[in-house]
Amino acid sequence: MNILLIEDDGFKSDSIVNYVHSVFTNVQIETCDNLSEGIFCVNKKAYDFILVDMAIPSHPIEPGGGSPLSLLTGGLDIILEVKYLERNDPCIIITQYPDLELCGQLFSLDQAVSEIAKRFECEIRACIEYNEGSDEWQQELHKALIS
Repeated sequence: MNILLIEDDGFKSDSIVNYVHSVFTNVQIETCDNLSEGIFCVNKKAYDFILVDMAIPSHPIEPGGGSPLSLLTGGLDIILEVKYLERNDPCIIITQYPDLELCGQLFSLDQAVSEIAKRFECEIRACIEYNEGSDEWQQELHKALIS
């Protein structure tokens, strides 16, 4: 299984990577921590799954490079890039928020799956609320990766 993980929180990223490796064998996980690297990776090759946080910075922090912008819907840009490339890489949104804003409206994570698919015509396997103190996100991620 070939997975791209786009997540700027190192602790959350490590937690997701460690969990996936603990339950699946023969998994390759490529990680990015910002929108520009994520777009580059998506353009480079197709993935079995793309795991993406919704709020990601615009670019990496580089000395003299200016501060990256925090993009609250940066994950949607990744999803739209997959659509633009006319690919169907299944996407799984992993966020620390209980709802998502789409086109100025808030949707519960359950509603967001169908709303994103309907509005952007792409395959969203799940919208998962990440909570380090719970294993519910792990169960939801496992289910999304095997379905």
